[in-house]
Amino acid sequence: MKLRTTILVWVLLLVGAIVAATIGTLAIVFDRNTRQRVAEDVERAKAVTLDLHAAQDRLNAKECQVLAEEPRLRAVVATTDIAHDTVVDAVASLAKPIDAGVFLLVDAEGKLSADRADPAAQGFDLSDRPVVEKALVDGAMTGVWLADGKAFGVAGCRLDFGARTVGALVVGHAIDNAFTNTIARQTGGYLVVVADGAPLTGMPPDVTAAEIEHGLAEVEGGSQEVALGGTNWFASAIPLPGYTGKAHVRYLLLRSIDEALAPFHRIVRILLIIAGAGALATLLVALGLARLLARPIVRLVAHTRAIARGELTPAPAHGPTEVLELGTAMDAMAKELDASRARLTEQQRLARELEIAAKIQTSILPRDVAVAGLEVAAKMLTASEVGGDYYDILPVADGCWLAVGDASGHGLTSGLVMMMVQTGVATLVRSQPDANPRDVLRVLNRVVFENVHERLEADRHMTLSLLRYWPDGRFVVAGAHMDAIVWRTATREVELLGTPGTFLAITDDIDQVNVDREWRLEDGDLLVLLTDGVTEAENAAGKPLGYEGALAVIEAHADASATAIRDALFARLTEHSPTLADDATILVLRYRSSRA
Repeated sequence: MKLRTTILVWVLLLVGAIVAATIGTLAIVFDRNTRQRVAEDVERAKAVTLDLHAAQDRLNAKECQVLAEEPRLRAVVATTDIAHDTVVDAVASLAKPIDAGVFLLVDAEGKLSADRADPAAQGFDLSDRPVVEKALVDGAMTGVWLADGKAFGVAGCRLDFGARTVGALVVGHAIDNAFTNTIARQTGGYLVVVADGAPLTGMPPDVTAAEIEHGLAEVEGGSQEVALGGTNWFASAIPLPGYTGKAHVRYLLLRSIDEALAPFHRIVRILLIIAGAGALATLLVALGLARLLARPIVRLVAHTRAIARGELTPAPAHGPTEVLELGTAMDAMAKELDASRARLTEQQRLARELEIAAKIQTSILPRDVAVAGLEVAAKMLTASEVGGDYYDILPVADGCWLAVGDASGHGLTSGLVMMMVQTGVATLVRSQPDANPRDVLRVLNRVVFENVHERLEADRHMTLSLLRYWPDGRFVVAGAHMDAIVWRTATREVELLGTPGTFLAITDDIDQVNVDREWRLEDGDLLVLLTDGVTEAENAAGKPLGYEGALAVIEAHADASATAIRDALFARLTEHSPTLADDATILVLRYRSSRA
């Protein structure tokens, strides 16, 4: 794809991404805030509904109390032989001023005396109605009745004539559209009275009674959002306070989510118009920018191809400052190319030398060594550079010689020092298998010191422990290296044995500090020799494995074979430090007495 096309495509993608991210962010924030606000509105609507319901109950109770004090009403109820028409006329005249939807009288036994809604009705037993029952017994009661497809908030009052209870008055008003519209005006939503799934009051536009029934079932099933009449609603349902009948009567509160989100949809349309205009303007600017940049860059590309073919002639650049700087840098790069190739060749040569040194280091390690009285397991892991680790096991007629050490530094010189020491130790102990370790070290130190400091002219030294082993479990040790680890089978405890000598090649005369020390192992005892590549290996947090890590593994596997212990130590090492910064060497020796 050409530069000009690339610029145009990326500019359009950038504009599209910005618009999409803006609209997406607004959608998430606005939708979340809107739904939260709608939920809060519904909660306020619930509180308003319950407050207005309670206010209507108080009004009904007040009206009932006022009318219950009317002397004419008490006289009509108390007179036993009064005509029914007279009672009905009295009820009609008293109910008219308050425009009550329910206005009826019952006698002291709870039987209907007169009903404004049905003047001919009388004698029906209403004593099982809680409002009537409580009014006759306690003096007053409010509640909710269902009648003629409506819900009524009612209040009952006892009628006393002197000290005698002569009946009760029940007064109430319909919970109708006027009531629900009052709440809708205050909350901005809708309130529907639903009895057994059928709406008793008006519903939102385009919503059917079947949808109301289904929506109420979803709300009572735990859903907060329902779809009614093609609109998404936030909904809540509450029982009608005071209703004690068998029907399932609820206030269903609805608040339109779509209506609340309408402003956001208008904002999105405006943003899309702005984005379209911005994209067009950006496209025009990008065309001009692409034309300005493409030509000088094309010339630079041609110059790059010439450099790739080996043509290093400078080519003057034209265009913006950045293009000029790029052209200058490319010319400088061409001048340095030959020097870089030469350095690369030298680096490859050194890498090959290090590879050869590493192969020599590992190839001279002992293999399949058998020593009387010793179960031996040894292994070395090399780092990316030659680290200079060295170990050897040299069997002789009466036991063996063991050596473990580490040349200072890394690289080829360290590998050379290690090979000098290996060759010197093997030569000396083969020629004098019964010599003392300190005598072998004295001669070896002079040779290595001369080779390292005078011939190689290198400032290097080497830690080395040289051990002479006899089948009776006795070891004589000279030199200086890391503490040896001994696990005693009799006490099942671990101890560290230090090496009191000195390093190789520090000085040409080590007689003053070159001493032998005797160690002794009993049957089953374990001797572990390490290099610092084990204890100083660090994990990702920079914490070294340390002697503590090695001791924990040895104690956990002390009864296992030497090979198993060696493998467990290396497994813990590679787990702790997957990439080694230095060579790591481990020798595990289990002494088995012939007397056992």
